[in-house]
Amino acid sequence: MNKIAALTAVGALGFGVATEAHAEADALRVAKQYGLGYIQLMIMEEEGLVEKHLQKAGMDDVTVEWATFRSSDVMNDALISGNIDFASLGPTGIVTIWERTKGSYDVKVAAGLNALPWILTVRDPSIKSITDFDDDDRIAVPAVKVSGQAAALQMAAAKQWGDDQFERLDHLTVSLSHPDATAAMLGGPSEIVANFTSPPYGHRQLKNPNIHAILTSGDVLGGLFSFNVIATTAAFREANPALYNAFLGALQEATDRVNADMAWAADMYLKISNDPTPKEEILEIMQDKEARFTTEPLNLGAFSDFMARTGRIKEAPEDWRAEMLFPEAQ
Repeated sequence: MNKIAALTAVGALGFGVATEAHAEADALRVAKQYGLGYIQLMIMEEEGLVEKHLQKAGMDDVTVEWATFRSSDVMNDALISGNIDFASLGPTGIVTIWERTKGSYDVKVAAGLNALPWILTVRDPSIKSITDFDDDDRIAVPAVKVSGQAAALQMAAAKQWGDDQFERLDHLTVSLSHPDATAAMLGGPSEIVANFTSPPYGHRQLKNPNIHAILTSGDVLGGLFSFNVIATTAAFREANPALYNAFLGALQEATDRVNADMAWAADMYLKISNDPTPKEEILEIMQDKEARFTTEPLNLGAFSDFMARTGRIKEAPEDWRAEMLFPEAQ
């Protein structure tokens, strides 16, 4: 049974059916971030896939609203305040909000989104590893301390100097969106000498002969991980089962379409984002061995374990799949 059929079966078993639609919200609000890592969400918005699945559920009158945020920390606030219903969070974002909302809002993973590599790019030829940064250098990340890239830099520091030194490079980090950080890396003189970034921005930067990579997420984590997951609150899931199922059905359809025809998906991404990256480079990223477009959550335990070990959260889950995921994501 494919996941869309499975979601239909879940609804038939009592987790939301179309006859209950009158009791649900009249708007569905979804947040994404910048870059190729949100390609399924971009396609869902552009192609009206959520509306399509809502129509199937007899919910033609529901409005679907989309917003784009800088990073997970901002999305966490919006999710808790009730300003959005589904957030696309990086691994540290979901671990943080899951731990802080246990027993209250109960934010958990509704679905995975993808696995994509992060790259630490540098434009100073004298910097060949993280040991070469000095106090005048600045490393751009989507959000200091809390973004996935910031955590990966901390993991690299812990690996290099020991767990008690995991924050050794934090004072060098500054918060910049991926587009702004890329502009700083490719522009004129700037305090920004490095950027821990995401596709396609890192790949675009590396086309410049003056920029090189000194670290990837694979070097730190040793394998694939969820670059992004989709999260929501237990209250929203329970109060809006038909909306919830329609959104997950649309997400699975978008994911299947990306995997079935990556050339089409690359064209869609370029059209929607106005990204100047050549199509062949986008396809190269999508077909990378460390890339995967999947609704299966991957390796969140590596982040929760590290964050517990370094005091970022009080306690890691004993079983991250059982504790951090809603049943549909398991």
